[in-house]
Amino acid sequence: MLVQDLMTPNVISIGPDQSVAEAGELMTSRRIRHLPVVEDGRLLGLVTRTSLAAALPGLGLGPGLTRFEHNYLTANTSVREVMIRDPALGTGDMPAEEAARVMNVNRISSLIIVQDGDAVGIITDTDIFEAMLELLGARQPGVRLALHIPDRPGELAKVSGAIGAAGGNITALGGWPVREGTWGTVLKVQNLGADAVLSAVSGLPGVVVADIRG
Repeated sequence: MLVQDLMTPNVISIGPDQSVAEAGELMTSRRIRHLPVVEDGRLLGLVTRTSLAAALPGLGLGPGLTRFEHNYLTANTSVREVMIRDPALGTGDMPAEEAARVMNVNRISSLIIVQDGDAVGIITDTDIFEAMLELLGARQPGVRLALHIPDRPGELAKVSGAIGAAGGNITALGGWPVREGTWGTVLKVQNLGADAVLSAVSGLPGVVVADIRG
């Protein structure tokens, strides 16, 4: 799964000389949280709902203002003054997990996707959550099986082989380190009930059923 499979293409953008008020209105009307700042096709920066909220007190837009004063100041403050300069960037051929890692490490909620210097899309934390739902089969029917297995070659093949031999079809799979020497894995299994899935894996040496439901 690559970023190009998840990103929103034809990204909605805003000009640097448009106002903070216009940025807020555009985000509200389009139900988005991120706006790349573009001038003459060139990416200059990014504004987000969070960055706007953080910038407003520094512009004198804090508590105590009348609605008129607030509206006046936001209408007369440009996006250029509050935008995030040098925002984090990605490419369409970047693996989705790498995009998620970059966002996590930098504690940001989006990456602007560029090609030849142009903004061609955006991927957000919401897109990553959607991908996780698909990868773990959260929207699919079936039995959810979580296992702890030895962290050595061939163990996962034994699990999938046992389920396949019993007539089960594994439609989603994920894994994570539990502790040294042990790997966790979660599977979505179709064509078998929970009792049949449990029976299929119960006799496998070193395999511990952590959770089963469905």
